[in-house]
Amino acid sequence: MHRTKGLYRVLERPSVYERFQKMLGADRVRARFVEEFLRPFAGARLIDAGCGTGSLLDYLPAGVEYVGFDPNPRYIEAARARYGARGTFFCARTSETAPFEEAAFDIVVAKSLLHHLSDGDAHALLASARRWLRPGGAFVSSDGVVHARQRTIARLLTALDRGANVRTPEGYRALATPYFLHVESWLMSDMAAIPYDHFILRAS
Repeated sequence: MHRTKGLYRVLERPSVYERFQKMLGADRVRARFVEEFLRPFAGARLIDAGCGTGSLLDYLPAGVEYVGFDPNPRYIEAARARYGARGTFFCARTSETAPFEEAAFDIVVAKSLLHHLSDGDAHALLASARRWLRPGGAFVSSDGVVHARQRTIARLLTALDRGANVRTPEGYRALATPYFLHVESWLMSDMAAIPYDHFILRAS
């Protein structure tokens, strides 16, 4: 899924991971992602796939019913300690069939997840998301990307990402189109405090 050796290993620790994210301007990225692309609403039922330490909860409106899962048990432990009853968290591989009701959720979000997954695991997640979503629900993702007009520094930073499966815009769209009729996408170069490109999918 992702690189875990050497310096990457320390990012498996929740406190180090969150400090590193904040250093890269994660607050700004998360806030804009939620407002412009996730578009949650009070009363929505939301699954956060690959939820990490659950920090997306800080940017969601009151009344969202939140469930997050992640394969890292330390991240899940940190999320439960920080957010308590505000969300439900459990440890599971993102490619496994999670115990969610079918057609019972409004949003499935995979923020900074797809570029950690192989094509097989990514397709398994998208297929599951389609089952979990109610009619009119949306799958929304945001990931690092490689593209032809990318700035040199942005390409370098993307190459250093923990995720071993950073894709092109076409590669990300190809993951979603077998499962969703409507797939919107955006290539964003101004979301982070550093020169880093994000590719965002919203599929329904």
